[in-house]
Amino acid sequence: MSGHSRVDGDDRLSRQREDALPEPANATVLQKRQFLNRIAQRTGQRNADIRNIVEATLAELGDAIAAGQTLALPPLGRARINRQKDVSGSEVIILRLRRRKGDIASSAQDEE
Repeated sequence: MSGHSRVDGDDRLSRQREDALPEPANATVLQKRQFLNRIAQRTGQRNADIRNIVEATLAELGDAIAAGQTLALPPLGRARINRQKDVSGSEVIILRLRRRKGDIASSAQDEE
């Protein structure tokens, strides 16, 4: 057995994955209006027709996360709370999202 423990290997792998991701401060933000436009394009429906459904969906997702539920929603993936804390009067919830490679590929094809 080598001198490295499994934890050390996991830490290195985790850091490599984090290095491959953009910094949160540099990440682009998808606003609600843009989100609605994308859904309208994907479905062929008008924004006004989908707005209530999307808002209800987002509210349910928020309620489920706040209740500590794990979300199993393909093609989004499986999301669970990793950490949670209160900061300056706001609740900060850090989620871990796991996506299957097939779900990622099908999402990318849908956007083309």
